[in-house]
Amino acid sequence: MKMLVQRLTHVPVADRQEMREGPRDSTTHLRHAAAIPALGEIEIGGKASRENAGDALKVVAWNVERLRHGDAVAATLGGQAPDVVLLSEVDKGMARSGNGHPLSVLANRLGHAFAYGVEFVELGGGNDAERSATGAVENAEGFHGNAVTSAIPLLRPFLVRLDAAGGWFQAGRGQPRIGGRMAIGGQVHIGNRRVTVVSVHLENRTDPAGRAIQTSHLLDAIDKYDPEAPVLLGGDFNTLTASHEERHDEAGAWAQRMAAEPDRLIDVEPHEPLFAILAGRGYDWKAANNLDLPTQRREAGDSMPVDRIDWFFTRGLVASDPAILPAVLPDGSRSSDHEALVVTVRAA
Repeated sequence: MKMLVQRLTHVPVADRQEMREGPRDSTTHLRHAAAIPALGEIEIGGKASRENAGDALKVVAWNVERLRHGDAVAATLGGQAPDVVLLSEVDKGMARSGNGHPLSVLANRLGHAFAYGVEFVELGGGNDAERSATGAVENAEGFHGNAVTSAIPLLRPFLVRLDAAGGWFQAGRGQPRIGGRMAIGGQVHIGNRRVTVVSVHLENRTDPAGRAIQTSHLLDAIDKYDPEAPVLLGGDFNTLTASHEERHDEAGAWAQRMAAEPDRLIDVEPHEPLFAILAGRGYDWKAANNLDLPTQRREAGDSMPVDRIDWFFTRGLVASDPAILPAVLPDGSRSSDHEALVVTVRAA
């Protein structure tokens, strides 16, 4: 169990700068990660607005791409009135998203309590476009992570770290970070039944075997946390069907593979062993997802193929009414590079 706090422990700007400018190897990453309290904390806040959800939960899972478009995200979620929201890629104190705490603002607007955990302590401004947009503005906190929000009481928050390798700390990535992919969860009630809900974010810069290892680790942790409660997993599983190197470093070969397998990025199950692992542990996904639809949103004119990388998985629950919500701003541009997923679940 991670430490519950009202506010994550600040990492001084000078310390972040020293980490960024010092050695960038795996041993150094492990040393830095062990010295950052925030990586072992869960920030709790907000306030649940209802006592219970009745006999069903309406849940949204959404990679909100930094949560920089808080108003649009709040409008999309508010229109659904979800009981629980599973969020990934949520900034706190990042220049690229206004150096604020957009999760706290969102939770207050929804009438939700929240639990937030740090995936990465960002040592820079983000990707090339984000650094260009913010210039020399320093991150106030440098936190980037995942969250669960809930309109009903959120009990026993927990966090599972899925990757300690420190690949994002390496100089070649261009986005120096301390930390690794993680999942954050807690429990809510359907009637008198305790249900475990988990926001999941798996690594994109690995291969299907690497994601399978992360999935097994997560399921082991959930079974240790509560082996009896039904479970709902939701989030960005990055089921990209190949390694980053295959998709980007060998562009010609990848294009040929895509031409020969045009449905590969939608029908991802044969290429990602994590599905077999989940099935073997009693999880289902067919009733909880729109299996033939992509979950990524591209900007107009982007020729990159869209993928099905976001998922719900259930164990001990009956899922119904899966839907995908467009991630759009009022002007038609995107509020995130992922669509939002919705499902309703009941105890089996």
